[in-house]
Amino acid sequence: MALSISGAEKESISEKLYVLGRREGKGGVLNIGRYYALDKSLGSNVYVDGAKPHVILICGKRGYGKSYTMGTFIEELSMMEQDIRKNIGVIVIDTLGIYWTSFFGNKKHEEMLERWGLFPSGIKIRLLSSPDNVEEYRKMGLPAEKFSLKTSEISPLQWCNLFGIRIVDSTGVAIARAINELEGKEYSIDDIIEQMANDDRSSNEAKGAGENFFKMASSWDVFDKKGMPLDEIVRAGETTVVDISSYPEELKVIIVAVLARKIFESRVRERKNDEKDIIKGKSTGRRKFPLVWMAIDEAQIFLPPGKSVSKDVIINQWMRQGRQPGLSLLLATRRPSALDDEVLSHSDIIICHRLTAQGDIDALNRVRPTYMRGEIGEALKKVGMEKGVALIIDDNSESVHIIKVRPRMSWHGGEEPSAMVN
Repeated sequence: MALSISGAEKESISEKLYVLGRREGKGGVLNIGRYYALDKSLGSNVYVDGAKPHVILICGKRGYGKSYTMGTFIEELSMMEQDIRKNIGVIVIDTLGIYWTSFFGNKKHEEMLERWGLFPSGIKIRLLSSPDNVEEYRKMGLPAEKFSLKTSEISPLQWCNLFGIRIVDSTGVAIARAINELEGKEYSIDDIIEQMANDDRSSNEAKGAGENFFKMASSWDVFDKKGMPLDEIVRAGETTVVDISSYPEELKVIIVAVLARKIFESRVRERKNDEKDIIKGKSTGRRKFPLVWMAIDEAQIFLPPGKSVSKDVIINQWMRQGRQPGLSLLLATRRPSALDDEVLSHSDIIICHRLTAQGDIDALNRVRPTYMRGEIGEALKKVGMEKGVALIIDDNSESVHIIKVRPRMSWHGGEEPSAMVN
């Protein structure tokens, strides 16, 4: 692979060296950078556990490397030793349409990579997106497929949230009544519209409004009678980028809520089957549905302090219960203060690039661990203004470090454009 560290060497490293995020075990380590001294010199490599479930939060103000660091983690997950990688599926929720570039090698920073003992190398990804994006990606030679959700998997409440109406309003009641009548069947948006039209108890005004909402939903070309099967979205040993950048924010929330719920339910069933096989002494080590790492950029969209259908699933299922079924989250945000407080308290590894907004620093201070000396604001002063430098708090080993994230081997699509072109 592109790293100068082989799978066998990584396993040996994890036995000998300090690995953040774990207390024991070997293999499955992610090399994300090097320790950073106050004199700006670099120390030994920083290794993070990638084999066990984690909630990792990456934060930092715009332009200081949070999306870049997420990309480094995605690279490392794709390059784990094969006997571990084959048991993990990685799904990237791409809200800005920037992670498709990971398919290509980072040739623009070839000299920097050489100084780190690395070289440009893209990673193998699958892209799922809207029809227009898929057409564009395929023209560039990228493996892309149309993404779709099964219409019958959207609840009446989720439809109402998507349309910005209350479920107790006349239109919300008409929608709920139509969907409840179709329960247990596979159906399309046209079937919902027809069912509403045949409802004698709803007013023409409510039915007309509902029809307009569903015609708008149909125009997004994401809802389908069959939908894309979950095992086509999450595949063992593969990285899938779900590019939802072209959808409105309300739809992005619904997509994440539905995917997160389906993955959680599948992993709970799979974990139960694993335990049954182990008890019977016939475990083969093969999984029908893999362990999952889900990476979400701009996490504040899906995990706000207020009500949110995506937050209900991610916090209640993934964060509170996800460790046992083997679910991991990799979250990035520039506004930790815009996240629900539970996100910070559930994160066992926090990576913080430069922050200057007092509200964001205060949010982190509210979950400051007792083993950390001083305020987080004081610790962040050691990070300085250099891009890629970050404070890392590991609750597993109860330790705090300053690190420099390694340069990416794949192309980073999140850099800010400039009007000054060379």
